Amino acid sequence: MDTPATSGPHPTSTPTERRGTIIDTLFKQRTASIEEIADKLQVSPATIYRDVQTLVEAGIVERKKGYLRALIRSTAELPPRVRRSRHQEEKKRLAQAASELISSGDVIILDDSSTVIPLIPLLEDYQSLTVITNSLVVAREITNSNQHELVLIGGRYRKWADAFYGSLSTRMVEELRADLCIMSDAAAWGGATYNPTDYVIDMKRTMLTNSAERILLLDHSKLERRAWQKTTSLSTFTHVFATAECTSEDIAALRSHSRKLTIV
Repeated sequence: MDTPATSGPHPTSTPTERRGTIIDTLFKQRTASIEEIADKLQVSPATIYRDVQTLVEAGIVERKKGYLRALIRSTAELPPRVRRSRHQEEKKRLAQAASELISSGDVIILDDSSTVIPLIPLLEDYQSLTVITNSLVVAREITNSNQHELVLIGGRYRKWADAFYGSLSTRMVEELRADLCIMSDAAAWGGATYNPTDYVIDMKRTMLTNSAERILLLDHSKLERRAWQKTTSLSTFTHVFATAECTSEDIAALRSHSRKLTIV
């Protein structure tokens, strides 16, 4: 039986975990006070103030009249370093499960989602892969391998994503063909995935169109978020992986819209 894993806030949470909770809280309820978040995390307001200051300096959060507000529309707009630090254990389980669909010699497309990063070390278990990506983060990791070929998609560099996007990028992908595409998205609900950024949607759609197998990775936070533009239907993906931290209602919804769903 599918059951969600639950855990409460812990007073020894790390700064990265606390900042992630601050961001998630602001996405869910739009505004919150430092005192409210401190109470939620069982730490002092002074501790939260320091975390908030870091987010303010990064341009992620605004503090005004004692209340906090997110300055970005979704976690897709967070800096890559911040995105990679969130929900790491879930992402590792997703990567392990997805890696079992790979075979030596495959041509694989990886997008710039932070969810695919834990997959990269697992590629060392395979021989002669060709990895296609628009992400400099992924590219840097792949260059550490002596047994895989890297194809870096060029185009217009977007600093916030540390990746390449735009018409030049999508035209390059249109000329390629992959055995697998492994990706995530900003949000998933109602039988589809969503993203707030036009050119990101264009890239993801092109990657999916030019791949024989299409793999979607979802940690529980993807089911809690909203973004206003539809990327594609869940039925586009040949396999959807989601984590056990998702609620039973979300898992049931995913199952009803997915060709094949695996909970990890």
